[in-house]
Amino acid sequence: MANARGKTVDTTFLSINNAEERGFLHRDYIAHCLRWTHVVKYLGTSSRYKSARILDVGCGKEMPLPKLLHSSRMAPEWYGGVDMVALTTPEQFRNASWKPNKLYSKTDICELSPSDIFTDAGAPPNVIVNFEVAEHVEPEHCRRMLIRFLDILEPEGVLFISTPCYDEHTGAAKNHGNEMTYQAFGAVLEDTGFEIEGHWGTFASMKDYKDELTAAQREVWDDLREYYDTNYLATVMAPLVPQHSRNVLWQCRPRQTNAWTRKFPNLKDVEGRWGSSEVWQELQSYQCTR
Repeated sequence: MANARGKTVDTTFLSINNAEERGFLHRDYIAHCLRWTHVVKYLGTSSRYKSARILDVGCGKEMPLPKLLHSSRMAPEWYGGVDMVALTTPEQFRNASWKPNKLYSKTDICELSPSDIFTDAGAPPNVIVNFEVAEHVEPEHCRRMLIRFLDILEPEGVLFISTPCYDEHTGAAKNHGNEMTYQAFGAVLEDTGFEIEGHWGTFASMKDYKDELTAAQREVWDDLREYYDTNYLATVMAPLVPQHSRNVLWQCRPRQTNAWTRKFPNLKDVEGRWGSSEVWQELQSYQCTR
């Protein structure tokens, strides 16, 4: 199923550089920045970055994650960027002591050989980042992508993935062919073979969450509203209410044992519409056999 623009893979992206030129950061841009800082915070804990082999799938031609790593003085063991658009090393790295090790330009991760990645990185990646990609490809492509992550990622590695949460009252963005509901995407991750360590909303609309806040959260929210505009407030409160957010970041690991507790039902048991595409109904039988 193509998106409203007739594309099965849509490579449009939000440009932070363009946003800065306009002098206005919409909540989408703020959420982007905070996703990258979440990954960098994780990598900075106990100096994880020193042994990190990062595969950044959908890195974007502006490559914000390696730029942030460079600015934060965190040189990972290896960084590989993958995107279906043309990639070149950003000017920021011209005289840098560290720069992205490998750029897979105009490349679909599903067509990239795991053995080639292992050879390039010296070992399987132990961190995969996939922000705002799943909604730009068709459901079957999305499922293949998740399975490929499971095949590529080191058994003890971590996947960071974010995507919008479909709201049938609002509908999907015109450049999105595969938005899924919060419940459905959580189910797909677990059905594929991932264990969800944590998940957080990245931005949320006030009308969707304000009545769901605890009394203590509502008091803080009221105080913050006196200063922050709705764009920033949308990102500040969202991590507290992922189930009511318009976009969620998921932190997952490959499931190592059958002795685990699901956070979400199997996809086939999720009630209501699963997303903007009906194709998931045809794919629901997939279940990880690991």
